[in-house]
Amino acid sequence: MAMQPTHSHSLGQRSSNIPILSDEKSRPEYQNMAMLPPRMHPRRLSFEISTDPHQGDRATEIRLFSFDRPHMRAFHYSWLSFFIAFFGWFSIPPLMPTIKKQLNLTEDQVSNTNIVSLASTIVGRLIVGPLCDRYGARTVQSVLLVVGALPVASAALATSYTGLMFVRFFIGLVGCSFVATAYWTSTMFSHEVVGSANAISCGWGNLGAGVTYLVTPLVFDLITINGTISDNYGWRMALLLPAILMVIIGICTYFFSDDCPQGNYVDLKRNNVMANRAKSEMYYGFLAVARQPVSWILAFQYACCFGVELQVHNVLSLYYYEDFKIDGCDVATDANSCRLLTQTKASLISSCFGLMCIFARAVGGYLSDVANRHFDMKGRILMQLLCLA
Repeated sequence: MAMQPTHSHSLGQRSSNIPILSDEKSRPEYQNMAMLPPRMHPRRLSFEISTDPHQGDRATEIRLFSFDRPHMRAFHYSWLSFFIAFFGWFSIPPLMPTIKKQLNLTEDQVSNTNIVSLASTIVGRLIVGPLCDRYGARTVQSVLLVVGALPVASAALATSYTGLMFVRFFIGLVGCSFVATAYWTSTMFSHEVVGSANAISCGWGNLGAGVTYLVTPLVFDLITINGTISDNYGWRMALLLPAILMVIIGICTYFFSDDCPQGNYVDLKRNNVMANRAKSEMYYGFLAVARQPVSWILAFQYACCFGVELQVHNVLSLYYYEDFKIDGCDVATDANSCRLLTQTKASLISSCFGLMCIFARAVGGYLSDVANRHFDMKGRILMQLLCLA
């Protein structure tokens, strides 16, 4: 998949209106540019992909099968890191039938743990946005994965309802990786293709929720297959897989990708190529956005679509497992023998919902870009309306 460029390759000129960079007029020759490594040079002669110098050297096309730095490398690490974040975030729901039994949880207690796993990300995302402005999406994403692996692994130590509530609250903070993913791709791709770039990266990231429904129960089955390891230990050991993957991908994301087309924020600031934003400036910028009615309208729309999706991910497997029973079976006698689906089968069916993200979001982003080319922002708004309807 590739969106054809409307601009030629970058030849070293950048617009002075790029918000993350210092004003060029005050440093017309960039006295400190010689100190930058070649791949962080703000006036590098060319990239391996078509870019627009008037949009901060953002890419004007998407080459899915390219892994070149900085644009496509960042693209692939953005969706992969988000994928692993979702894999870890929703690694508990596929195992909830077993966890509920082993920890003696009630229906209300299970619902409460689902709520806190989503509630924490609401506050966290408000914080992660300004952190991306200050430190770059690459750094923020890496920290979220590595630090987020701790509560995912710690969930294996939960022995009560309170303990599970506690770890699921902090696991929910991993969901803030969505903000870093969208920020990262918006930094790397121009407005001609940013809709498709965001849709593909976030869609393939959401795919992690579907894949964890496929993988985690199978890992649990492999651990407990011969009865040597009990179910009580099996679900705990199964949670170590997402935690390990989060650490590995988090480290790789930090060391093998870039914050923006010009390089990494820390290097650009160290060499006085990029200006440090004052904390007060970030605070007033946040207030300015919060005062805009359109921000709240979009937030409400997002809650209606993605908020529902997250809740479905949390409850689907347990719903299939507990609500579908064999006709004529006496539940009061033996509830387990009356169940039509096993934990693994219920999770496999539930995975279909998350696996739709492999194409659904990408289609929405592509249609948004097409509408933008013909009708500008009004086209994107119209496409948003049609998709919600």
